[in-house]
Amino acid sequence: MKHSEHKKFSVEYNTILPGFIKGSTHYVASLDGKIKTISVACPKCKQATYVDNGFHQVEDRLIRTLGLNIKIAQFHCKRCSIYWSTERELVDNVIQKHKDFVKSLLLGAARQGLSLENATELVKDTVGTSYSPQYLYELYVKALDQVKQEKFSSASGVYYYDEQFLKENGQETCRLTVKDAVTEKVLLDRRAVNAQYGTIEQALRKALDGLPVEAFIVDMNQQYPGIILKLYPKAKIQWCIFHLDKLIWKELRDEFGKTISLVQLYNTYTLFNIFFDHSAELRKLEELLKKFDKYKGKDPQENKKIEHCLRQEFGKFVKALKKERRRNHELVPRRTLKQSERKFAHIKEQILLYPEKLQQRIRKIEENWEKFTLFQHDSRVQPTTNGIEHYFAATLAKTDKKDFRSKSAVARELAACQAEWNGKKLFPTTKLVEVLSLVGMLFLAFPP
Repeated sequence: MKHSEHKKFSVEYNTILPGFIKGSTHYVASLDGKIKTISVACPKCKQATYVDNGFHQVEDRLIRTLGLNIKIAQFHCKRCSIYWSTERELVDNVIQKHKDFVKSLLLGAARQGLSLENATELVKDTVGTSYSPQYLYELYVKALDQVKQEKFSSASGVYYYDEQFLKENGQETCRLTVKDAVTEKVLLDRRAVNAQYGTIEQALRKALDGLPVEAFIVDMNQQYPGIILKLYPKAKIQWCIFHLDKLIWKELRDEFGKTISLVQLYNTYTLFNIFFDHSAELRKLEELLKKFDKYKGKDPQENKKIEHCLRQEFGKFVKALKKERRRNHELVPRRTLKQSERKFAHIKEQILLYPEKLQQRIRKIEENWEKFTLFQHDSRVQPTTNGIEHYFAATLAKTDKKDFRSKSAVARELAACQAEWNGKKLFPTTKLVEVLSLVGMLFLAFPP
């Protein structure tokens, strides 16, 4: 007897395959082209007193597209006079695996920002079968609609909070997000009409209900401390140092425009140097200032050209420094609290050397010193909001340019982003080789 076996499936070439796997259904493809179980019994009386009663054709789109002619055997019990068909679990498994693979492709396409049209082309090129965009969209939506936001019973007590602004039919809508800074779990990711005081308060209250609250890492939005301390009077706040640096750059450009002198660049980097170690940049600027003093003359225009070249040299130096850090998987070293206090004390002594806008910024840093140095007191607290910015970038990157068609579309995507980030598989992971293996088995049994 010649036969081949694939798990619970056998293909008969010239005889009935005897025996079956104990405790599981074993299918055969008979010589007349029908799928049936190797042991047939009436589902009602459990007796094998039956006669063949023809078949029904499998009409699923995938099977028809493959050109396969698959028949499901039908029977009639002589004892009970009931009719029944062989279960089509085997064929349904192939169809479901194929759908799971297509859904995995669609999810990947969505995460890469592909349009529905491009995602449709990707599916066609990958599986060799053409689907309408509407069918694929419905497949994708149906899967995401089943994803629900997770309710957490425990957390670290240290959280990032931030917002991202999206487009819904051309109108701005807001994404409010709370992320655990220690466990990296996203506790809340929901759509809101705006990011006003009451909206944020309601979102935080809902997300952190029943959870410990010790500290927040937020950007320098001036309304955050009021909201947080109203809800959680004992909570501490870490303002993002990266956002502080961005403000310093903006204030410097507001005062001097795009052409910033080497002296003012040096002053600016002394402020950057308070909480992170930027000694290398300061040393380079000292070297360039010495060069400028050496080569400058009496012609103001010529001096501008010299300084412009030296600024370009500094720009290349900073870029190379960043590349080297990325290559070595290094971050800019953090200052200890004592180092920061020393650096800042020196800056305050020389505050009159700074332009007016930076003098104001120095005073604001002093007024809010505890909000910039919490990370130096508590190792669980991060000095920047990069942890939540990374989540935004890894999920709905560049969504400020994306126009969702409805509120439900925004809610659906955000629920999927949160679930996926927290480790939940949105779709069963199916590889192309699994689909090919199952389809190959059907081709073996039912050649076109």
